[in-house]
Amino acid sequence: MSLSRACLLIGALSLSTPALAQDWKGTGRAEGKVLDPDGKPLGGVVVRLELPTRGSTELKTDKKGHWAILGLAGGNWNLDFSLKGYETKSISARLTSGNNPPIEVTLAKAAAVGPPPEVMDKLSKGDEAYKAGKYPEARAQYEAALEAYEKLPGKKPEVSTALHMQVARCYSQEKNYAKELEHLQFVLDADPTNVEVRKLMALEAFQGGLLDKGMELLKGLDETAIQDPDIYYNIGVSFFNNQKVDEAIIYLTRALTLNPSYADGYFLRGNAYLNLGKLAEAKADYKKFIEVVPPDDSRVETVKKVLEQIK
Repeated sequence: MSLSRACLLIGALSLSTPALAQDWKGTGRAEGKVLDPDGKPLGGVVVRLELPTRGSTELKTDKKGHWAILGLAGGNWNLDFSLKGYETKSISARLTSGNNPPIEVTLAKAAAVGPPPEVMDKLSKGDEAYKAGKYPEARAQYEAALEAYEKLPGKKPEVSTALHMQVARCYSQEKNYAKELEHLQFVLDADPTNVEVRKLMALEAFQGGLLDKGMELLKGLDETAIQDPDIYYNIGVSFFNNQKVDEAIIYLTRALTLNPSYADGYFLRGNAYLNLGKLAEAKADYKKFIEVVPPDDSRVETVKKVLEQIK
């Protein structure tokens, strides 16, 4: 097979290179527990799970404060826990396509005297705009609420952190990753040990093509704490899309080491090897892809045609 022929085929394959699933549904399972400040379970808490750009779902905790849901795609999820009489808790968590560790949160009781009406009004308008998909409008309301809240005497750091997180979510939806990272940095500074926020920042940096920033954040993580192949896969996608093919192969290999049945990893690494003219390696990855992917996957026929051309 000639290198020019390989380049034509890599162009066809790149059109179907996977990035993210089309919605939030998948095979993952998440569960958790919600407690009050005394450690007692809270029933009836609304748990809202959102996978940015891919949808959201809601459920409630039972009488024991427990919640569980099956059928989630792997990714960086936003979770909100709300119950009348308590402050809403907003967190981000990296969920895999398998079973995930339980998520336990504690809701603080709502202060007797909350933020002034003008702050609450901006928050309400921001939430309404966000749910409607009007992200710039929502961000403007959240930023105004944050600015107003920061001027209050006796303000609570956790409220400021939650507002910064909401602004960051909007910037993510707007694909302004640099500004998103500025607000996530505030969240990380408030709790430098928060591994999930650091992971989120690294992935969003790579998603935005901020490779140096992503690598800097990644160095601050213990590699043994990264057991989700999706993290390495998404980093590989970012390097591949930025024509850094050798680096892409490194991280795709790490993803495949964590999950030897990771079909998307074999597919993209095969594309990367084909891009470099390493036909034997590409052939091996494409064959492995066909072995592990469902036979009705739309990419199978294209890969088979490529294999027929590779000698």
